[in-house]
Amino acid sequence: MIADLLSMWVRLATGVSARAVPGWDGRPCVFFANHSSHLDPLVIWAALPAEIRRRTSPVAARDYWTKNAVRRWVSGKVFHAVLLDRIGRPKDRSHPLQAVFDVIESGRSIIIFPEGTRSPDARLKDFKAGLYHIRRRFPGCVMIPVSLHNLNRILPKGRLLPVPLIGKITVHPPLEPVDDESREEFLKRARDAVASALPEDKCHE
Repeated sequence: MIADLLSMWVRLATGVSARAVPGWDGRPCVFFANHSSHLDPLVIWAALPAEIRRRTSPVAARDYWTKNAVRRWVSGKVFHAVLLDRIGRPKDRSHPLQAVFDVIESGRSIIIFPEGTRSPDARLKDFKAGLYHIRRRFPGCVMIPVSLHNLNRILPKGRLLPVPLIGKITVHPPLEPVDDESREEFLKRARDAVASALPEDKCHE
């Protein structure tokens, strides 16, 4: 009930409506998107159909989502978020994305931002290698590009409450697998899919 109410509030606050997921067949999905606001994972999560949302975990920065008791509760009990350290390897020396791998292996979908951090001016940066490592580890996982519009203006850096502006989300068809695709080729193709629905001035650094 709390998750449903929160997703409704996020949609009302941002003007984003629920979106169908093209090509979803029940397999775990990797939703990947541009990143310019702390609202981004909440908006994608809230825009998913309920049957997918309940099986989807955002990947988020541990330092931000554990800063206070409210964030810890929301990230853990509502979003079931996968929290990663921004710098360095885990203390047990496992793969930096091992927590993400574990969640996908359990059958859950994830929301991830391949730029690695928020873009301060909302321009789409190059994608880091993490998305490629997920693709290699789970070649059968459905990779779904998502384009987010205007969220950096709805919740600018340093603000606690959203500004009453309208956001938009575009959920694209899944990326088709390509045999023998290099890391650079895959990351460019993934970035181009997200960029395809963004304004031209936001697609170049």
